[in-house]
Amino acid sequence: MDKKRFLICLAGGLIAGLVCAYGGNDKVAEDVRTMVFISVVLNRAFIGFVIGISAWKMHWALHGSLIGVLGTLPMSVPLIVTPEAGPNAFLIFTIAGLVWGVLIEVTASVVFKAKMAGV
Repeated sequence: MDKKRFLICLAGGLIAGLVCAYGGNDKVAEDVRTMVFISVVLNRAFIGFVIGISAWKMHWALHGSLIGVLGTLPMSVPLIVTPEAGPNAFLIFTIAGLVWGVLIEVTASVVFKAKMAGV
């Protein structure tokens, strides 16, 4: 594992989490707002963490999008059956996970040229 890549991806995940959490915080019921805020930040940080430690041998764009979607699904699937959220929230949150996964990969692989381990 490349320490530089790991730290870049983890920082990118935390930044993505803060942006997502602040952006959607006003749409969440006030009694669960703090819990949802923390969950979103940790979910995006998890995506950055997994991208940082992963050594899947594939193009960086596919790598980021796959991990972004797969890492988001445990949090977005329950939105389908949540009356306050629904299918639209599921789609938006999942697509946002894909976009953030790609952006984290662009930052690590293209901007900072931090290659995956074993590639």
